Amino acid sequence: DPDQGAVRVDGHDLRDVELRSYRRQLGVVLQDPFLFSGTIASNIRFAKPDATDEEVAAAAAAVGVDKVAARLSGGLEHEVREGGAGLSAGERQLISIARALLADPRILVLDEEPGISDRPDAQELPRIKGDLDIDHVVFAYGADPVLHGVDIHVPAGGCLALVGESGHGKSTLARLVGRFYDPDEGAVRVDGVDLRDVELRSYRRQLGVVLQDPFLFSGTIASNIRFARPDATDEEVADVAGAVGVDRVAARLSGGLDHVVREGGSGLSAGERQLISIARALLADPRILIRDEATANIDRPTEVLIERALDRLLAGRTSIIIAHRLSTVRRADEIVVIERGQVAQRGAERDLLAEEGPFRRLATALEAA
Repeated sequence: DPDQGAVRVDGHDLRDVELRSYRRQLGVVLQDPFLFSGTIASNIRFAKPDATDEEVAAAAAAVGVDKVAARLSGGLEHEVREGGAGLSAGERQLISIARALLADPRILVLDEEPGISDRPDAQELPRIKGDLDIDHVVFAYGADPVLHGVDIHVPAGGCLALVGESGHGKSTLARLVGRFYDPDEGAVRVDGVDLRDVELRSYRRQLGVVLQDPFLFSGTIASNIRFARPDATDEEVADVAGAVGVDRVAARLSGGLDHVVREGGSGLSAGERQLISIARALLADPRILIRDEATANIDRPTEVLIERALDRLLAGRTSIIIAHRLSTVRRADEIVVIERGQVAQRGAERDLLAEEGPFRRLATALEAA
């Protein structure tokens, strides 16, 4: 309890309520969560002892614990030793998140160890032009590098398409541009400044990310768009929704932009979630954009809306696109083919198709997508 002042929830001072009644509605995910001796399922069920097997399985699947369990004997009935010995830190985190999800808390406390932190002498990054240099970057998740001396330059406002087989380093490269990791060797620079020398927050404010399967929060369509910029007015939210076609999606739903979306965006198609995510990114007005293109099948009318939305979003911004469709590749100023963590080919589509190399083979798969 505070020595002075108060912590209130829905106007109630927490000192005036039964602790148990509050804790039942509170979820906590720790940096290093403790697992009890028992099955994975029983560790998840600890949050809600009367949960059915189906509810436990649903919570496990929602956060990916089912994938962890699939490689273990017994699946969700796999016996975990006390403390979670034998499981990685990430696997323990996933089980802890599934436990919190099962409890369905109204307030969640997440104690997360940041993977990247500012140097003591880090400087605030002013508004950037977006000139991007990936300078002979080497990066490894463990002992074996996944990127080997990658060297790429994207001028301010330029669009780069990354193509290649899955698992060859495209997503890792994009994460380095977002500074979700730092390179082991080489540097990632924006406007000539090494990203390790700047305050992370001042860079991330100017960065937009549109994922393959964007996450939507429980709330209205408008509040999901406004997440990118909480101080945006209703008019600004409506403007970006109209600019990318979300208004057409909202028009068929009760409440329009005030239609309530369930957590994860269930009830909306993959394409509709993509459009909302693009509107969110447009509202933030980033100088650098990272887009991991969706691989899911999207109906043609929604795909047309997404293509138009992308034209609006990409205009005037430095863009890195992990491309899975030939139509997306054609938007890029330069195409870079990544193979085994290296740049195998680079250039314009016409030039790459004219020469023998991996892009000609990949183009067939991209055209089919």
